[in-house]
Amino acid sequence: MKKFKKLKGFTLVELIIVIAIAAILIAVAIPQFSKAKLSAEVSAHNSNVQTIKSAAIMASMDGNVTNDNIREKTKGYLEGGEFPKIPSSIYEKEFGRKPTVDDSEEKWNVKENEGEIKITPGLYKIENGKVVKDTTKNPVEDTTSNP
Repeated sequence: MKKFKKLKGFTLVELIIVIAIAAILIAVAIPQFSKAKLSAEVSAHNSNVQTIKSAAIMASMDGNVTNDNIREKTKGYLEGGEFPKIPSSIYEKEFGRKPTVDDSEEKWNVKENEGEIKITPGLYKIENGKVVKDTTKNPVEDTTSNP
């Protein structure tokens, strides 16, 4: 009687099953990572809007602030003395094109009108997987006066 050697290793069917399972897990995970990245961009932008608004209020409280110089005076209250970059997903929504290397931070607009600070671009949110303006609490339309 012949003795068969027992071969070590995996069969082709086992390998195909493992590859199929891995492909399914990857197909499920990639969209979730995209959503998380978009959510993080929107959250960071909204935080920046609130920070810029606070800096503009502090600048206006120092006096001698007009609409011509409030943007420059606000820079003095921001970390590093510069406006933060606008995330590309929001920049494209607001300005209709992708940002170039240096113009993202130049697109921030700060205005004061009778004690009211208005920042553009304002707040955004994610609705049905898309970035949209948050009109429920948009500081562009906010009428909060500084003290």
